[in-house]
Amino acid sequence: MKLGMDELQYISVIEKITKARVKDCVLIEGELVVVVGEGEMGLAIGRNGENAEKVRETIGKKVSFIEFSEDTEKFIRKLFAPAVLESVEVDGETVRLKARETQRVIGKGGKRRKRAETLLDRHFGIKNVVIN
Repeated sequence: MKLGMDELQYISVIEKITKARVKDCVLIEGELVVVVGEGEMGLAIGRNGENAEKVRETIGKKVSFIEFSEDTEKFIRKLFAPAVLESVEVDGETVRLKARETQRVIGKGGKRRKRAETLLDRHFGIKNVVIN
């Protein structure tokens, strides 16, 4: 995974504000998606969302935080939270998800699915997300 100058600057600002360890950040459809270290979501968000709001104001973009996990299935579940996934099946470069609320999992215009595909490819080499 390569980070450009913009991403490195975003990471520096976010870490300064939140004190959370940022593992990755990527701009997807105008939204900055920030992956923080495992167990650091509380620091990233801050009390009453103060840190998250400060990051949004400083960067001037919509920002969302995802907590990383080395466990692929756990990370996938975090990507789609609060939607509940009934099953997660990883097969090489493809992950198959079963969910009751497929629209919630896919997201408006497929946004959540695209975000998941981008991050799963960057961190686990998974290129396709199939939702049933």
